[in-house]
Parts: sequence; C-alpha cells; structure tokens
Amino acid sequence: MATLADEGSGIRASRLASRPWFWVLLPTVIAFFLYLSTLQLHINGSNHPIATDVGEIQNALPRWGTIHHSSYPLYSAVGSLFVTLLGWIGITPAAGISLFSAVFGAVTIGLIVLLALEVGISGMPAVVGALAVAVSTSIWIDASLAEVHTVTLAFSVATLLFAARFGRTGTRTDLLLLTLFFTQAVAHQRSVILLAPSILVLIWPNWHQIWRNMPAILLVTLLAPLTYLYLPLRVWMGADWVFGAPGTWDGFWTLFFDNRAGRVFEIQNNLAIWWARTNTTLEILADDLPWPLLLIGLISLFGMALDKARWRAGVAFILIWIFNFLLTMLIWEDTVSDAQLAAKLPLLIVTGLGLSYLLDWLRQRYYRLGIALTIILLLILFFWALQARSFTLSITQDRTVEPIIEIVDRVEPFADGRRTTITMPWGRDYWGLTYAQAFRGQLQGLNLVDHNANHRDLLAQGDHLLTPLATFLVFPVQEWEDHLGQSLYLSTAAPEVVEMSPEPLFLTEDIPLDINQDLQNGVRIRSTKIKHLDDGKILITIYWESVDLISEDYSVAVHLVAQDPPQSEQDILAQADNNHPVEGYYPTTRWQVGEIVRDDYLITIPVGSNPAAIRLGMYRFDPDQGFINTPWFSIPLEENP
Repeated sequence: MATLADEGSGIRASRLASRPWFWVLLPTVIAFFLYLSTLQLHINGSNHPIATDVGEIQNALPRWGTIHHSSYPLYSAVGSLFVTLLGWIGITPAAGISLFSAVFGAVTIGLIVLLALEVGISGMPAVVGALAVAVSTSIWIDASLAEVHTVTLAFSVATLLFAARFGRTGTRTDLLLLTLFFTQAVAHQRSVILLAPSILVLIWPNWHQIWRNMPAILLVTLLAPLTYLYLPLRVWMGADWVFGAPGTWDGFWTLFFDNRAGRVFEIQNNLAIWWARTNTTLEILADDLPWPLLLIGLISLFGMALDKARWRAGVAFILIWIFNFLLTMLIWEDTVSDAQLAAKLPLLIVTGLGLSYLLDWLRQRYYRLGIALTIILLLILFFWALQARSFTLSITQDRTVEPIIEIVDRVEPFADGRRTTITMPWGRDYWGLTYAQAFRGQLQGLNLVDHNANHRDLLAQGDHLLTPLATFLVFPVQEWEDHLGQSLYLSTAAPEVVEMSPEPLFLTEDIPLDINQDLQNGVRIRSTKIKHLDDGKILITIYWESVDLISEDYSVAVHLVAQDPPQSEQDILAQADNNHPVEGYYPTTRWQVGEIVRDDYLITIPVGSNPAAIRLGMYRFDPDQGFINTPWFSIPLEENP
C-alpha cells in the first residue's frame, strides 16, 4: 500500500519532471560529465584530422594570442579569459582550454533540448535526442579538446532557438537575441551563414517586425565585426603568439575576409569524383552515430515537415542538413580534413532533433511502442557511447608529441655563447615544443621558430641553427640548401637534432685532439665523450675529422659489447648504426679536408647485461668484397662509471 510520503514523493517528482529546466539540465549535466571523463589534460599529440589545430590553440589562448584564419576573435578573447582564471587555481592551460570546450559542448546539448521544447516536442523525447547528439563521436571529441567547434554549435543552436521563438512570439527581445547570436556566430565561423534560409523559414510569421526594429538590429549586428578589433589590440599590446599580420591593414583584412573556401573547395565536372565524395561524406557521418539512427533521424524531419503544428521547424531543419551535407561534399583536400569534419556537425544536431520528434510522435499515438523504442534507443546510445568514449580517449590521451620534446630537451647550450635556435615546420610538433617551453619549464635557453622564419637573418646574427631530424622528412637537406642559397655543413647537436651552417661548424682549437684514432679511410676520431643517462641509456658523442679527401661513403657502427673484442654475435649487446654520419644525412664524400663533424648516438643498455665497452668504427659495402670495416676504437665502460 502506498503511503502518504510515497504519494508526496511521486507528486514532487512529477512536478520536477514537468518543468522545462529539469529536461534541459538532465542531459546537460550528463554530457558535461561524459566530456570530463575524456578531457585532454596535456599538449595534444594526435595527428587525427579532428585535432589538426589543437596544439596551436593550446599555445595561443593562455598567451592571449590569436589563431589561424579567420582568427575567431570572440572565441580567443573569452577562451583566454577562461584559461587565465582557471590558471589562478592551478589548472594547466591544456586542461583549461579543453574544459572550455566541454562547457560549451554541454551548453549545446542543453540548448538542443530547449529548441526541441520550443518546437513542441515533449521533455523525455527531447532529452533522448539531445543525448544522441552528445555521444556522437565528433561532438564528443570536440568537447574534450581545444577546438572552436563547440562554441560554433552553441551559437548556432541558440540562433535557431531564438529564430523559432521570434517566429512564435514576434517580440523585440527574441528578435535582438536572434540577431546577436546569428551575427556573432557568422563572425566566429563563416559557414554558419548557411543557417540563413532556415532562419527565414522560422521567423516568417513575424518577418515584418524586422523593418520596425531595423536601427536596433543594425546596432547589434555591428558588434560582430567589432570583435575583430581584438586582433590589432593584441598586436599593439605585444602578444607573443599572433597568427598572420593583424597589425597591418592588409594583414587585418586578410584575416577578416578569409573563410578558407579558396583553399578547401574544389569543384569537379567528373561524376565519379562526386560519387567518391558522397561516399566519403557518408562514411565520416557513420563514424558519428550508427547509420540507421542517422537515417531515421534525418528522414523523421520530413515527417515533422508534414506535421501541421511543426511543419515550419521541419522544413528549417531539413534545409540545415541538406546545405551542410552539400558543404561537406564540396570541401576536398585529397583526404578527410578538419574542415569536412566541422562542416558535418550541424547534421548531427538536426539528427537528434529528428529522433526527438519521432519518439514524441510515437508516444502520443502508440504510447507503449514509443516507450519501448525510447528504451531501445537509450540502450543503443549507451553501447555507442562506450565505443565513442574509447575512440575519443585514443585522441585526447595521445602523447606522441612527447618524444620530440624529449629529443630537443637534450640540446645543451653551446660553449661559444651564441644563441641556439631550433627550427621546424609549423604544426603539431612545433606546437608541442612551444607549449613545453612556455608552460612546462622545458627547453629553456632555446629560441624556437617555425619554418616561416627568416633563417638567413638568423644565421647572419650568429645563431646556431638546429632542427630535429623529423624536419628533413618535410624539408630535405637539398631544400634547405636551395632556401639558404649555399651548401651546408652538418653536425648533430644531440641525438636526432642536426645543426646546419654555411660555415664550418668547428675549428681545430675548438675540439682537443685527445683520441687521434686513424680509421685509414681519410677519417680519424678526434675526440669522444660518453654520458650515462638516468633512463638506462648511454649518450655517445663522436668528433670525426676528415684528414684527407674521402672517395667512398662510409656508414657508422656503434656497438655495445659484453667483451672487447667480441667473440661472437652474442657479445654485441646493442647497436646504434647509421648508413651515413649525422643521422644518415651527411655522407662522408661531402666532407671537406680538415672538417670536424660532431655525431651523437644513443644506445640502450639491455636490462641485466654487463657491458664492457663501446666500439666505434666505419664500414662500407663493396660488391666484390662485401663489407669492409675500418679499424675499431674502443671505449672501456669501467673507466666511465
């Protein structure tokens, strides 16, 4: 028998559930905690297209800097403030920016519920549709790392919400809020302009109110372009992370008007190419939700368009998914790109709205069937969420950039006091280095520049110009020589870090002749150093000297041996050989007589082994004689504890 207390609890629960804010807060809180569980707390290491710009944003916002086209000034300014405030309570920049995305991601989910309620969908179906959007893979990822897209989505859904409200109420307040969110959204992300046809459909019953309020509309609209004054303001204030040249008129207008269309749109007359693009678009959409749910959600919008009470919303939402589907197809960079992954996001929003409408329609006409399908959909979303969370973690927990930070962190200051400059391509690894230097206290004393720097001026100023080995995969040595207009001398400055110079890097007085091991091939070992590292590795630095013209290209052999000389292959505990000195990029036939070349190697001591020495030598391969070795030089390890 139910007690009076039980009846009171049921009444309170019923009243709570009937309040719109209950339905709004429920999925908002769920989404926020889902995103917290996958939040990226460190510098981005992923090369996935969805994370293309993450490292740049992680560097820019905590410095109150500016980012790539079209600069997103409102996002940058508000995000910088958010990260700064969180920094005061000890939250790192990377975590703070991810949390900024999570907040807007959760807000987007709440706004979707409000929009569904506004167009006449009841509470529970609205929540289920919003949760479908919340666990869609792309939106989950974007809400877990440093990206602009959750802000774009929040502004877009708010625009649709106030368009629908204004179409119903015709009030000045709703009209001005619609204007505010739409203009700010377009200033933030130009593709939001595709919402315009849908907005017109939603506001049509009260379109005449626009002319009566035109002065106020124009004033609110002007606020959007004014946000771009943030760019020259930050230049004037001396920001140390500025994309482009917003401090000049040409640079400012370039950033203001650039919408990426010229770089990412490619029109083709080939039907096969369009078919391939269609398939690609369908594939990347199927990565976000099970394709039957996507299909059902989008088709359900046609049912909404046939509903006399909601037809206007149905038509508006259909236009959104059609225009954004076409936009996703138009974007083509010979691979799936971040622009495509962003363009498809509005389809996920309207898919959730379509699912909400279908569940609501079924509950009203076939109550038990509607309840059963709601439960089934929630179960499907639960299992999909497990998969989406795992994939999101594979991106947000990716630490692939850490090795390049560790490599460059081994570079030590040069004894001559000249500045040490590290250059590498603008992108993920460069952003990792700059973040580690600015916010983790690593790479101190190094000047970090990207490939756009004026390297000739840097060399003319006397800088040591270094680059990680991976740079040569993008810009080969020959390209550097063409860029600088002369042949380069190469040496390592640390393992996997190469120094480039138009002048000889070492003089004989710089490197003592404390070894003088003649390798009988035109090269002698002038000096060596070894250093035991904490991670069970040994750093070997060799100074080769060319004492004669070298007519053959020699490879380098660095062996860690259990006894010296080794009696069998089992005595060779580890090797660090290279086909050419200087990480394989400086053949011996390029060396000038008298040139001294530094060459660094890392070798790992096998666990449980007891190495006796490190043996150094060179070798070459002769088609008739096989491998021809130079004399070996040994460094006993017991003398270097």
